[in-house]
Amino acid sequence: MKIAMMSRWNATCGISAHAELVGWEWLKKHDLTVFAPTLESATDWHHNPIEKEDEDFVIRGYEQPETIGKTGWIDERLWKENYDVLVLQGLELLPIPALLELFPKIKAKKVLVWHVGKLPIYEGLYKLSFDAIVCFDFQFGNMLKDKYPADKIHIIPFPCRPVVKGDKKRARKELGIPGDKTLLFSFGKQPLFEYADYLWLVKELKDIYDLKYFVLRSYGDLPLESNCLEVRQGIPESEAIYKYLHASDVFLWPKAETDYIAVSSTICQCLGALTPIVAPDVRHVELMDKEIVKYKDRGDLKEKVIRLIEEEEFKQDVLGHAEQYVRENSAEKIAKKFIRLFEDVLRS
Repeated sequence: MKIAMMSRWNATCGISAHAELVGWEWLKKHDLTVFAPTLESATDWHHNPIEKEDEDFVIRGYEQPETIGKTGWIDERLWKENYDVLVLQGLELLPIPALLELFPKIKAKKVLVWHVGKLPIYEGLYKLSFDAIVCFDFQFGNMLKDKYPADKIHIIPFPCRPVVKGDKKRARKELGIPGDKTLLFSFGKQPLFEYADYLWLVKELKDIYDLKYFVLRSYGDLPLESNCLEVRQGIPESEAIYKYLHASDVFLWPKAETDYIAVSSTICQCLGALTPIVAPDVRHVELMDKEIVKYKDRGDLKEKVIRLIEEEEFKQDVLGHAEQYVRENSAEKIAKKFIRLFEDVLRS
């Protein structure tokens, strides 16, 4: 099967993560060409610059618009090559007016992967005709029923990175982290207020445990003067993130509540490290259950982190559910579900 995909690639965002996880699986048995945004247009407001060198199958083949509804250049190979299926991800980041003009020229079956948690108001978007629309869960599907025929909407969960069990002592030694401390870990570039609960937690626990809160930040420090806190700067690859997770006792995921539907690509990518994940009870994790530990307030946070530190049975129960979730939603299995959908669409 010859697959083309329009999506961000080699970038630190959920769209890119999804594209790469399934894309690398498709490449094992199929021909894949990725049309990614030009480097000049791909550094938008919430993503880090793309620094990783592109693979041979990647074409920097379109201009990502500054706002939805703006047009832009698209490489002619998108419609001149004879692809079987065209997959589009992050539609709100694509030059929609140009696509409206070019869609009739593209002979490939067109499959949209819907990432957006709130319906964009730009009506031109909904004039694009797709053979299938893929959503991560039923919440996205329900949102789209007024815009697309129900028989075209399919649910395929967000893929997970594989289970990789680590050695805590070795990981700490390689990272230069004290081996005898209780280690709490966070990473990312979230705004400072999203760390407030965890900075409070450090103050509460520092006299109970020999504690270290290790934070890996894309940029910026955290406002806590404590020898329990260490902040490092960096944008590591997923393998490095797994090493930090393997070194840690608990992964504290910072995220504020939102008014739109969301799925946490970060959690899907971190579950496989089998380090217990603690998260606020927000919409990003609404459909997750025992595979992570959700808290409702600071008292609940403190109680559950203490349980993870002190109660091995509780910790192993959480990790058992996490491993089961990862294996059920592995990138390999999710990629196969897409291929079956492509085959159905090609037969129709």
